[in-house]
Parts: sequence; structure tokens; C-alpha cells
Amino acid sequence: MRTIGFRSNILFAIAAAFGVIASLGRPWYGPSLPSTDAQMEDLFGGIGRSLTEPHGTDGWTALHTADQLLAGLAVSTVVLLALTLVPALQRHVQPLARWCSLATVGVVLVKLADGPNTAAMSELRNGIFLALAASLILLASTWTVAAAPSRKRVPTKTYTPPPAPVYDPDATYGPQQF
Repeated sequence: MRTIGFRSNILFAIAAAFGVIASLGRPWYGPSLPSTDAQMEDLFGGIGRSLTEPHGTDGWTALHTADQLLAGLAVSTVVLLALTLVPALQRHVQPLARWCSLATVGVVLVKLADGPNTAAMSELRNGIFLALAASLILLASTWTVAAAPSRKRVPTKTYTPPPAPVYDPDATYGPQQF
């Protein structure tokens, strides 16, 4: 089974970084409905609203300064991954790209666990789940690129044929002839 190649993982990481930044334009938090006596219906209604509700506070508004941090980490991860294409820089840049992608996932997870405590932003919306999925793809692609062995430019060896055998007319070659 083939794995995705070095350059393909860089392209996946670029697409995932765009996904993280694009998810900031989607609603991350929204208001919850008043609770009723049917707790299970409230639970499943909240899950349905979190995945399908198109209205709410987008990530750029809700995250105040974490939105810029999240976008900066995603862009810096892509820049560092692009620098891994330079063989002289690859070994030095790979750990930095790995840490930036891990920090991107960390910021999304912190905002998933500890959102704003206002009534207008008490429920999760689909933007945060899109950011989580895109940041996990960014992390997986970055770790694959960062685990790649160092690519050194090795000069190609030219083929030199072995010397021709020396023919001795008095010697016998092959089986005897009768």
C-alpha cells in the first residue's frame, strides 16, 4: 500500500491551513434554546443545532485575539513546510513546523473546551468542528513531512563498464570440440 508522498502532504497541509482560516468565518458559538422538561430532546436538539445551525457568532468575532493566533499558527506552519523543500533547511525547520501545527490543534481544543461564557455564545456551532477537523489534518500532514528523512543532493554516479577480457589464442574456451 502506498502512502501519500512528501510534496502531497505539503499540499494537504496548505489546504488544511486554508480550512482553519476559512472556519473562522463560520459560526463558532450560538445561543441555546431554553430548556424544557424533556432532557434527551434538549440534548439531541443541541447536537443538531451545533452541526446544522447557520446562525451564530463567527470565529473572528468570538475569539477576540485567539483568532489572530490561530490564523498566524496555520500560516506559519505552511511557511515552515514550504521551507522544508530546501534541503539545507529541512532538518532545522521540521521540528518548528511540527510544534506550530501542534499549537494550532491546541488552540482549537482550548476554545472547544473553554468557550465564552455569555448567553449569546453558550452553544457550539459548526465552525469550531470544521476548525478541529482542519487542524487535525494539518497536524497529520505536518508530522508526516517532519518525519521524512533529510533529502541530500547526491551527485549521480556515471557508469564505467568493466574492462574487456583479454583474449588468449592458445587457451581453450568453452567445452571441448570433437
